[in-house]
Amino acid sequence: MERVRYLEPQEKQKTREMYEQIFSEDTKEFVDYYYKWKTKDNRILVLEEAGIPEVMMHLNPYTLWIHGHLRKVPYIVAVATYPDCRRQGKMGRVMEWALQDLAQQQAPFTFLLPADPAYYRGQGFVFFPCQNFQESFLGKGTEKKLFPDLQWQKAEAVDIPEMVEFSNNILQEKYHIFVKRDAQYYQRLFAETKAERGGILLLKEVSAKEPRCARGEEESRLKGILVYGVEQQKAEIQELLIEAQDSGYKTKLCREALPELEITFGEFPMMVRIANLREFVSLMKSEKACCYEIKVKDEMVPSNCGCFRIEVSKDGGRIQEISQEKVKEEIDIQKLAEMLLEDTCVYLKEWV
Repeated sequence: MERVRYLEPQEKQKTREMYEQIFSEDTKEFVDYYYKWKTKDNRILVLEEAGIPEVMMHLNPYTLWIHGHLRKVPYIVAVATYPDCRRQGKMGRVMEWALQDLAQQQAPFTFLLPADPAYYRGQGFVFFPCQNFQESFLGKGTEKKLFPDLQWQKAEAVDIPEMVEFSNNILQEKYHIFVKRDAQYYQRLFAETKAERGGILLLKEVSAKEPRCARGEEESRLKGILVYGVEQQKAEIQELLIEAQDSGYKTKLCREALPELEITFGEFPMMVRIANLREFVSLMKSEKACCYEIKVKDEMVPSNCGCFRIEVSKDGGRIQEISQEKVKEEIDIQKLAEMLLEDTCVYLKEWV
């Protein structure tokens, strides 16, 4: 008999065989990292037939800053179906189960990096309208040093408090939705970049005027963070956070940081899916006040369906039920997500 359920913590390792078979491009080092770090606090949803998993979906929790509010939101990864179980609607049933469960948990939304966007559109996902993208490719090369007073150095565990403060300040200035950084976030990221044969570099402004301690170490101020992985002499930049505004600086700074490698910028075009509409609306803000009197359709999450008046302004979002007679437009959950996120700047750049 077919059954959909979350695995118990002690059962999670049993999915490794399926992960390695479906995602064979991932190295052993990365899979080791994933099953050591990410399965500590994630949830793995499976569809079983006679007790044997045929489909799995991992929901990895992240604390997101959403217009000044902090919420735990699941990032859906490792969506997999055994080849002989495909094209039978099994993954669709798992996704529907997951979304309804998230709605009951009052999760505002979930997000993923789609392998097949058309498939996920059919399940109510849409691309975030306003996402951060970087240059797609930069060749290697040497150029005159851009800022003589700045230098790259390898990040260490002792740098984490400064990295947390710097990254959150930079992101909060520019974006409405992003992953909130903390010490645990960077501890995990050190392990992740090691598994990806990369690392984390810090751009420091060095001043010899004020010694840090009796040993005469120079005082330095953090100006940037570079997160990268390496494959076949190519560095994939996962994240580059710097104070400089000119994107041209990013090109030159990456070349200075990794002069022996070709540089590519990872792209993370995330898709979003509203889980609990009421919770989602309550977190939204917009400089441009808007009001919708609509009938919402959601084929996968019935609790989101109904007739509502939705108002969003710089002070926040409100939603209330209205009668059918007051409805001015009928709209599906995908279109509504695009409308409510139209001017929300999003920064999500997670591998897993």
